[in-house]
Amino acid sequence: MTRLPMQNALPPAGRKIPIDETFYGKRRIFAFFLICCALLIAAVAITSLLASRGGSLWFERGEDEKEGVGETGDATLENTAPELPPTPSEAVIPEGAIPIFSRDLSYLSRGEGYLLNETPYAPDLAALLQWDVSLRSSAAEGPRVLILHTHTSEGYLPAGSAYIEGAIGDAVYTKNSEQNVISVGETLCRILNEKGITAMQCTVMHDDPTLSGAYERSAETVRTYLERYPTIELVIDLHRDAVQSADGAYVRSEGIYDGEATAQVMAVVGTDANGTPFDNWQQNLALALQLRHALNQDGNSLGRPVYLRNASFYQELAPRALLLEIGSAANSPEEASRAAEAVGKALASLLCDQS
Repeated sequence: MTRLPMQNALPPAGRKIPIDETFYGKRRIFAFFLICCALLIAAVAITSLLASRGGSLWFERGEDEKEGVGETGDATLENTAPELPPTPSEAVIPEGAIPIFSRDLSYLSRGEGYLLNETPYAPDLAALLQWDVSLRSSAAEGPRVLILHTHTSEGYLPAGSAYIEGAIGDAVYTKNSEQNVISVGETLCRILNEKGITAMQCTVMHDDPTLSGAYERSAETVRTYLERYPTIELVIDLHRDAVQSADGAYVRSEGIYDGEATAQVMAVVGTDANGTPFDNWQQNLALALQLRHALNQDGNSLGRPVYLRNASFYQELAPRALLLEIGSAANSPEEASRAAEAVGKALASLLCDQS
């Protein structure tokens, strides 16, 4: 085909303008170069962001499999830099084993206004810290607090563990009630009862036979208990977290309670951000914020930042509800039980009539 003799000449009617293949090829090369530059800049930005945040990530699964914090899954939530540097282990880590290190996850230096918030809401935290969160005055006899476990087989490791060997599931999940969240729930239940708040614990294995569907099963349990015991005002879904660093190491949460190293506690608060009708989620947030405040008084550092979620986690079923992550998979049952004791005392103080 003959090229046009002049740049501004018009072609005859019905005739197609030929493409200059050399020029078109150069444009493709230049476009490819720009794309490569953009990818390189993005990679540098992501690397810098991770470096500024300590290179640490919290991995999460969907609501149906996990409450959203701690398990390896499809999405990631970036964690901020640790308040204290990781505590190195003196143990020799066998080849193929997953190391464990300790970290303070309370972030006290960031203040009480530090909230892990994935929702579009911006709640007034200062005001919520002043809300009355006490239980309703009631002469009726019956339980006022229900403790259950959506992921009942979430377990802890023996005290002093420096690494994990073998299959992760076999190591951090167990039906042995002395090694999983049931034992921690027993401690919390006992403390509340000792403090005059009638509490009861459900030990049904809601994650049996699988994690999938556990939330639906625990929600049905909550409905059954609320129907049978209308005096219940607070439902606590007690879990343990599983925090991993970016390189896959397991993190043992380490706070101080009465001068002793103890597992730390994070409250997960659901909302109506996913469209679930849920009018009283801010009441739950107020209780969670005040619980964290109480756990971090008098030199203690047990309260991790509250995590505000888009999902409701069926918390809308109860007058009030909290999902509590007590310890991580790398903590021992003893450390988690000490944290549960602190939670029980703090809750008892908050829930008793403040008038």
